[in-house]
Amino acid sequence: MKRRGFLKKMAFSGGLLMAGGAKARDTMPVRIPQKPSVLNFGDRVAIVSPAGSVISDNDIETAITSVRMMGLTPVPGANLGARWGYLGGRDTERVTDLHDAFENPAIKAVMPVRGGYGSSRLLPMVDFDLIARNPKAFIGFSDNTSLILAIYQHSNIITFYGPNAFHDWTHYTRENYRNMLMSTRPAGNLHPPFRRSGARLPITTIVNGSARGRLTGGNLSLMVQTLGTEWEIDTRDKILFFEDVNESPYRIDRMLTHLWLARKLQQAAGFAIGDVSVIRDRNDTLDLMSVLRDRFEPLGKPCFMGFATGHVPDILTIPLGADAEMDATNGIVRVLEGAVV
Repeated sequence: MKRRGFLKKMAFSGGLLMAGGAKARDTMPVRIPQKPSVLNFGDRVAIVSPAGSVISDNDIETAITSVRMMGLTPVPGANLGARWGYLGGRDTERVTDLHDAFENPAIKAVMPVRGGYGSSRLLPMVDFDLIARNPKAFIGFSDNTSLILAIYQHSNIITFYGPNAFHDWTHYTRENYRNMLMSTRPAGNLHPPFRRSGARLPITTIVNGSARGRLTGGNLSLMVQTLGTEWEIDTRDKILFFEDVNESPYRIDRMLTHLWLARKLQQAAGFAIGDVSVIRDRNDTLDLMSVLRDRFEPLGKPCFMGFATGHVPDILTIPLGADAEMDATNGIVRVLEGAVV
């Protein structure tokens, strides 16, 4: 057989997945991530701005008040409130605050003030060895997906997909934050929030079944953005969760197809889908659920929609890297270990 024909056959059979040796990466040993220290009342929490700029100084005050109401002591980064266009300061300013927060032994956790855009610009500048030497909780969501995933994978520390400091902290969000970060016990079942009527928000099962693996995920757009780079998401044997906001069904389809082409969906153990808010346009002739079923049902892996994460007030604090199991039939994700020590 000619070399070109052999390579083509191997590519379609799965023997050669992509140039650069994705097959080899599939056999890399799995490292057990470090756990950051548990948060205690009064602990100092750095508020930094690795992504977008705050809209007003009132946003900073609101973020400080929110952290203080959790019983923690907010410590604004030196450059918090800086602006460079749509960014929360120059890249060097934003990454300096991040490094200072991890290096300062008096700081016990680090929280972005908000999302927006810009955290991926910092990835080549981040000192992941410094962070690994100073493991502490990093909590945020949305655009901060870039840093949450990169710190988990490159510094080998459990990170948390949860509220930014500037967030509408509901009772549900506060309780889940405390259960995950202010206790060393396993958080157990991550339940959806209740409606005002007292009933839990509905779960939609896409593929029945159960799975076990370490949690990973975040905002879908940000996960796709780093594919093909050294910071791309590792989904091997993981429970993958995702959410997104203000996207149309065809764009969700495009991003999921990108993950599928990169074999990130095939490598995962199961899927927990959070809130995906949809804006329809003239290109949409399928609804969101049709798109999700078309992409996930053929994989035959446990999958449900209704996981409490996304751009909504009631969100979980989800530990990336923690051992968990999921029951897609009943819409349950259970964290099997404490995420902090």
